[in-house]
Amino acid sequence: MAKRIVFERKDGTWAWQLVADNGNIIAVDGSQGYENQIDARAMADKIIAGSYKDADKFTNPLKTD
Repeated sequence: MAKRIVFERKDGTWAWQLVADNGNIIAVDGSQGYENQIDARAMADKIIAGSYKDADKFTNPLKTD
């Protein structure tokens, strides 16, 4: 089973990672950081629970033409 890891960064913000059994990182917070541990944990839980599964899906969101 994957593990949710919440940790404090050197800059004082909080981050999260979802790590597979084999040690591979499956998902991260996007490097934005959170002001506190509670907010970081809450967002990780929302992602893991599928709260955003109905979000718009883009094949190539960075394509500009």
